[in-house]
Amino acid sequence: MKKIIFTASFVLMAISMFSQARQSSYTSVYDRTIDINEKSLAFGLTEAQFAAIKDEAYANPNFLQGKIFQEDQLIKDDVPMRYNAYADEIEIKKNVSDENYSALIKSPDIFVKIMNEIYVFVPFNGSNEKGGYFNVLNDGKTYDLYKKTKAEYREPKKAQTSYQQDTPPSFVKATTYYLVKDGSFLEMPNSKSKILKMMDSKKNEMKKYIKDNNIDLDKEADLVKTIAYFDSLL
Repeated sequence: MKKIIFTASFVLMAISMFSQARQSSYTSVYDRTIDINEKSLAFGLTEAQFAAIKDEAYANPNFLQGKIFQEDQLIKDDVPMRYNAYADEIEIKKNVSDENYSALIKSPDIFVKIMNEIYVFVPFNGSNEKGGYFNVLNDGKTYDLYKKTKAEYREPKKAQTSYQQDTPPSFVKATTYYLVKDGSFLEMPNSKSKILKMMDSKKNEMKKYIKDNNIDLDKEADLVKTIAYFDSLL
């Protein structure tokens, strides 16, 4: 009887500790508060200069309603958030009306869905510090298609001659697509022939699919459909 009571108590203690740990992880999704007033200073710009370009740093500058998941379990709903492609961070607000916002903690166990877009955090060589966020475009049974959007800051430049004009500061975005299998990332090339080479095992079927459906692999929507079809053949 004592053994049963001890076992039951131990199980209840373990469940309680597990629940507390889970609850703690749910409430600590905010990594840090972002000081808006220091942003312009970080780039050596005036507030007006920074205000003119800040939206360029985002995949979408608007805070949109999203969901936060931890290990496939929804932990927060209706969270205003956006992806900062320069800082490689998910920025979140507690309320839409808030002026201040925070950065989501970077963890491979946590992913977000902003409207219909899913962002996952992938460590690099086991390091969260060197890892980054990817937008999941297709989740296949064998191959996934990920997108990485980066924004690079370009400093203002003074004209060298009277025939030139000053170049204002800016954020320039670049997009890279990856074919992902079992955690291995293979960068998608830009040319149609090289993309088809990646799908060489089903080359004839893919050529026919692209021709029959007037696929333009330079268009993201067509690329997603193509990879989804290729994955369905495997």
